[in-house]
Amino acid sequence: MNKERKAQFFNMRPNLTTVKMGGKKLALANFSPEEKKVVMYRIAERDPVMMEGLKGVLPGLLIDGKQVTRDNIKDFELKSKTAKEVVKEEVEEVVEKVVEEIVEKEVESVGEKYTKKELEKLGFKELKVIGRKINTTDRSKKGLIEEILELQ
Repeated sequence: MNKERKAQFFNMRPNLTTVKMGGKKLALANFSPEEKKVVMYRIAERDPVMMEGLKGVLPGLLIDGKQVTRDNIKDFELKSKTAKEVVKEEVEEVVEKVVEEIVEKEVESVGEKYTKKELEKLGFKELKVIGRKINTTDRSKKGLIEEILELQ
């Protein structure tokens, strides 16, 4: 644009404001703090959202029906768990599951009563499994059958 057209353009506008920044870009960072406040307030007069922002309210941010501001934002932050706490919780869950399984197996094994004929039909490995439930071990099939019958 040449100077004449530039002058015509700015003369058509009702509010003529000239800002001279000494060759720098026009940015709020280039203003002094006092001038920056004045400019921000003048802009906020026309924009209600910006006015709330200057007051410290974060526009459009509601949590549990409460308006979030710069002052109360810490109340809404989630507390992060440390790695130790996370591992401890996971271990507790695994331990609970294992304990429940053991209790269920014990309840199942307590209800079962074996006769000598049933035990003689079973193989040595199956007898070992039954013996583990009753907390007994033996190296022979006959010994296992006798101990299982005694401990029932």
